[in-house]
Amino acid sequence: MSDTFSTISYALAAGSIGFALAMALSRPDPRRDRVLFFSLVLLALLVHALGQLLILSGAFRFAPHLVGLDLSLKMALGPAVYFYTRALVSPEAPCFGGRDWTAMVGPVLVILVSLPFAALSAEEKLALVDPATRNPDHFRIALFTCTASLLLFLTFTAVYIVAAVRLQKRHRRQMMQELANIERQSLDWLRTILIVFAGAWLFFAIKQALWLSGMSIPAFNAALAFTEMLAIAAFAFLGLNQPSLHIEPAPKPDTAPRRPILTEERMRRTATKLRDALGKNGLYAENDLSLRKLSDITGVTKNHISETLSQHLGVNFFDFVNSHRAEAAKRLLSQTDLGILEISLEVGFNSRSTFNVAFKKHVGLPPSRFREAPGQAPADTGRHSQKEPMSVSE
Repeated sequence: MSDTFSTISYALAAGSIGFALAMALSRPDPRRDRVLFFSLVLLALLVHALGQLLILSGAFRFAPHLVGLDLSLKMALGPAVYFYTRALVSPEAPCFGGRDWTAMVGPVLVILVSLPFAALSAEEKLALVDPATRNPDHFRIALFTCTASLLLFLTFTAVYIVAAVRLQKRHRRQMMQELANIERQSLDWLRTILIVFAGAWLFFAIKQALWLSGMSIPAFNAALAFTEMLAIAAFAFLGLNQPSLHIEPAPKPDTAPRRPILTEERMRRTATKLRDALGKNGLYAENDLSLRKLSDITGVTKNHISETLSQHLGVNFFDFVNSHRAEAAKRLLSQTDLGILEISLEVGFNSRSTFNVAFKKHVGLPPSRFREAPGQAPADTGRHSQKEPMSVSE
């Protein structure tokens, strides 16, 4: 029963991958590198799903030489994930070269350790299935190949997944320096999927270790197959719907002597101008507010704004804007009976979940608990609300 469930799960995963591949390759995209590496990730996942289907369905009996072929192909998964992440967070298509060629090391190593097993005949491979017919020497070869390949896969893939997550985190920090709303730009979904994949592959290693020791836990195997199917489907769907990231190229290193840092008095005046723009002029409520837009409105250069925020106020642009939004939300929660979702949109957030996280960070309580606190009950002001000037003290 568990094998049937696992077979269905991997079949569904393979189907979702095929659909995503067809969609990705048929849609026009000026950044072909992103399409290429997204497709490579999908292909590596497809190889994994088909490899599991080969075993679970018993089809290996008709094509025994295909057993183990997926081991070397799956080694491309980690590098493909890393290069896809790098393509997403890079303003221009990165050149492939230099250390990038180390991505070939994993597949080559797996091919080398798989050669003794690949040299076995079809009959010798099929004989390994039944303990009564297996050759002890051949079984040791299969055991070595499977164990070595699995360890190489886990190590190699872990290195590239960690590198991909670090790229995403660095990109997220950059977005927080530039944007007030980062949900569509932060790639948090990718980090979550990668963590799920990492956990699933770790449990896959446990499953393989149990199999090598002659043990099998049906419920565990079925749960693993279902988790992988959901993660693969989520990656395919979210990857297809990921909008293009409009990232400004990083400034080239300046070889000229560094200009003097802004004086404390200059940063104080700049901070006052920024607060007035957000508070008195209500710019905090614009959900597309960016560092560039604030610079254009205030006439203060982006570099001076960034230096004032980091050196004088000790915050990034994202938190600076959201602190104003949180203050505005506090007033609306106390003085109106608007719903929390309405308030989140009113003050500039794009979603209630993002609003809840930001509000709790700046106020110390979730919006619902803040409204329920003594003295915070909404006055009888109806459903009408009005933006009022407000500012955040240093």
